Amino acid sequence: MCEPKSNFVSHDLVHNLKCTKRGPRIRHDMRKTRTWPGARFMCVCKDGDLNTAAYCLAEFMHEPFQPFPMATVAVHHSIKEEFIEMLRSRFRQLKPHVANHPNYLRAVEELKYGPRRVKYVLADPADAPPCASPILLTDDVTHLFFPSGPSGTTTMHSFQTMQQVAHIFGKETPKFDAVYFFDEGISSVYILAGLIKCVQFFVNCMDACLMEIMTYYMEHMPMVIYKRGYHYETLELGNQWKIIVFPYSTTILRQCCCPTGQCRCYATHSACCEDHLHT
Repeated sequence: MCEPKSNFVSHDLVHNLKCTKRGPRIRHDMRKTRTWPGARFMCVCKDGDLNTAAYCLAEFMHEPFQPFPMATVAVHHSIKEEFIEMLRSRFRQLKPHVANHPNYLRAVEELKYGPRRVKYVLADPADAPPCASPILLTDDVTHLFFPSGPSGTTTMHSFQTMQQVAHIFGKETPKFDAVYFFDEGISSVYILAGLIKCVQFFVNCMDACLMEIMTYYMEHMPMVIYKRGYHYETLELGNQWKIIVFPYSTTILRQCCCPTGQCRCYATHSACCEDHLHT
């Protein structure tokens, strides 16, 4: 009797595929922490892509203790309520390693029983219970409201001008590593970049790989590079060298597939997400 080859594709392999191996178990650090793991700042202008901004912010808020959390968002005053509703509709129940984190529990207790009452937004009860919901503070308070360290919450502020955004950026307690900027145009980000002490600015995109432009930034050399659908630029503004990135392609661009802070695409002479971008 003939034996099927080892690589033979049977009916069950296609229609009844089973997996007997368990995925890798990830150990989450559940210890109380007093240091921010590289906080990020988001600015959403009135003509920005609210859907994309709300989606990206919600994703960050579901993992507030991972490296580079989104600590603060500044929203133009004319779209604040609309943006809150769009963001809230994307809230889902937090995973146990977030809902049971001592910093998150401390923040919940402070909001419930603290001496100062502030306004905040939770998920719809149909989507997540109050004890395991992302938390958005809308009462124009800073992270100084909580004890030191990340709270697992995101603070929201409203603005009218870039000068007000710069003021919000300066009065918040985390030291922000990057700014995510959502607007129809790009001129405003250059104004903001000249007003605040921050190096990385991502306009209408999330965490594009910076290795292509990093050499010029380290050498303080003005440069513009077009690569993989992105405009990379390094220049001096406000007595500090900046990196500004924005997409010039009309298609939706994926962020770098490498782990955050560990991109090796430039070093290996290959493109981030090369199989997906085709650029």
